[in-house]
Amino acid sequence: MLAAAVFFGFLNALWALFQWAELLLARQGGTPFCSVDETFNCTQVWDSAFAVMVHNGTQLPIAGWGLIWGVVATLIPLAMLANPSLSARGGAAALRLTALGGVASVAGLGTASAVAGALCLGCIGTYVLVAIWAFVSWKASAADGFTEAPRGLALAGGVAVVSFLVLLVPGMRTPHANADALALPTPGSAAATPKPTPSTTPPQGAKPGATTDLFDGPPIGDPARDDLLVAFMASLDGQAKQAMSDLLRDYRDTKVVPTPKTRALAFGDAKAPLKIVDWTDPLCPHCAMLHATLKEIGKSVPPGLFSVESRHFPLDGVCNSGVQRKSVDGTRCLGAKAQICLEGDPKAFEATEALFEARAETPEAVFAALKPFVAEAKLKACLADAATDEKLQVDIKAGLDLNIEGTPLLLMNGKEVRPFGPLVYALVLTGGADRHPAFKGLPPPRPKQPPGAGHEGHAH
Repeated sequence: MLAAAVFFGFLNALWALFQWAELLLARQGGTPFCSVDETFNCTQVWDSAFAVMVHNGTQLPIAGWGLIWGVVATLIPLAMLANPSLSARGGAAALRLTALGGVASVAGLGTASAVAGALCLGCIGTYVLVAIWAFVSWKASAADGFTEAPRGLALAGGVAVVSFLVLLVPGMRTPHANADALALPTPGSAAATPKPTPSTTPPQGAKPGATTDLFDGPPIGDPARDDLLVAFMASLDGQAKQAMSDLLRDYRDTKVVPTPKTRALAFGDAKAPLKIVDWTDPLCPHCAMLHATLKEIGKSVPPGLFSVESRHFPLDGVCNSGVQRKSVDGTRCLGAKAQICLEGDPKAFEATEALFEARAETPEAVFAALKPFVAEAKLKACLADAATDEKLQVDIKAGLDLNIEGTPLLLMNGKEVRPFGPLVYALVLTGGADRHPAFKGLPPPRPKQPPGAGHEGHAH
């Protein structure tokens, strides 16, 4: 029975590791195997309030904790096989306590799934494997039961703590489910905040609550915009202000890069002083949030401040040489080409919004989402035109030339900007300037994180 416990414990660990990889795929804009439809949708469960609370609170996603449990469930019975006397010295109790912890955890996950209104096929696999392991381990530990339970608790807990410390760094580097990371906070509300660095330690020499004048500078010169920015910055909470400080520092340090010649604006006037270019994927949820954020900014600032040009980087190897994973039907490529076909149309920005909202995962869904904006026959003719594919390849090459690390990629007057809603709003008001009196009260920036860590976009 102990050998069976080792086997199923190892299987649990492998399954948790696989789900962690699928979580990363989902954060990268991909579609994991267990996201079938609105009902059978593991991504919805992974992005639930419970899962977000666990990841934000512990820096490990649910799958990471599943991996820790799998390691404990493997090593304890393995140690008992190697040293049979361990059973009466806390080993059996460690097995039983681990079993109870696993059953309690899957009960919590099941409740979270029910609250999220979705079924997670990957989670169901976990429930089954945990139940089998618990049954086998309970039988294997029947002779000694809970003998020396405190020692058993220390044994299982010690393995769990060591595993946690080993997995903490990859856990911190796993993108969080920031459903509101691109949202614009309203005055008096808690601002949505990304995780720009894993560190919570103030810079050396900084005191709690300290402010910096690194971003202090002249006002815009337009009283209306100055007042808007001052009021907006005052509405942000402490976490959002820290994020603003970190990201303003990153923006200031970023060099201007060459961008493709303007092809067609999706929003705004060509004479606008601030030119935004973004690269998106049709099924990227962060891209959809960025699109919604830009729309809200357009409504809330004076007209003529910025323009938006949409470029495309579908995360599908069917059309994108920079992506290894290939889909069966090339829906992402189709969605990107369809948006290119609508370039120059007065409703192009609105059509893109409809496509994002539809979460079109089949060619039929793409045509259905765009039906109010373009006749299907006309769209199909454009999609078949070689010129459309050439434009898409220009966009993809431009993204690759810019060393795109994820979608959305956002440039402001040639400088990459993290797509954090408050930051984008503030820079639109300042015309891209990283200095303003309203920024003086920001806390000092935290130390920069390692390259690639904590990226909130969708790596390809």
